[in-house]
Amino acid sequence: MKIYKTFIPVCAALILSSCSSNYLMTVNSVNIKKDQDRSTFLYSNDTVAVHYSFAGKNGEIYVKVENKSNNPIVWDLKNSALVINGKANSYADGRINMKGQVNQMSTFNDDYTYGYFKGTATLPKDVLLIPPHAYVDGSYFDLRKDIKELVSIAKKQKATRYGMNGNQYQVKEAKFNEDNSPYILRSFLSYSILNNNEMVLKTTEQKFYAQTLFQTGAMSLNNVFEYYTEKGDMMAYRKIKGENALLLGGVAVLGAAAVALDDKEVK
Repeated sequence: MKIYKTFIPVCAALILSSCSSNYLMTVNSVNIKKDQDRSTFLYSNDTVAVHYSFAGKNGEIYVKVENKSNNPIVWDLKNSALVINGKANSYADGRINMKGQVNQMSTFNDDYTYGYFKGTATLPKDVLLIPPHAYVDGSYFDLRKDIKELVSIAKKQKATRYGMNGNQYQVKEAKFNEDNSPYILRSFLSYSILNNNEMVLKTTEQKFYAQTLFQTGAMSLNNVFEYYTEKGDMMAYRKIKGENALLLGGVAVLGAAAVALDDKEVK
């Protein structure tokens, strides 16, 4: 009989899997509508429509800004901010990736923004031109560290949830309302309407708060119904505890075991 080294990577994977934890947050809004099916958020006036989703895989907030008017709009990222518990974070600094659609063509690169509306405009990268009846969208910020910290320190109680297959699973959960939530987000957007060579400055602000914070054990995130179906009000972070130590130490120990097995092969 021969003992093979192939079990070693499997052992390492099992160790890492068993030490993982999921941190999740659901959000709600104070002043804008929430879609009942997709759980995304929408603010709309006679000029713009702003869509928000918190279902980014890497702790990102997805933002889509539509120009509903017949005039071009300039969105000033540098003077727009996500205010997190009172601290302002510029959309220009928090940009992760961004794209847009103007007359069905790609319009943006890293340095400049190009738009077509009876002419061509070239603007600094911190300013986005949105032609009439067009939109821009992108992913901003990375809230994973905040989620982990919030869930970790929250006073949670045991609760039961239902997974994708209708099976029950246990979580540690904390619920809040807009008055006692430990995490308040305000999305402040600054934009200008171009009309007869004049720029009319406008601002708008949408407010969100953490409604639920909860933690699961080593189960797959895909078993969480809201995560799997990409509900726009849920943000999740999967953390492997001590992953660096496990990877380095585990490889060293298991590697040594492999050498020992080579020297003492059983036949």
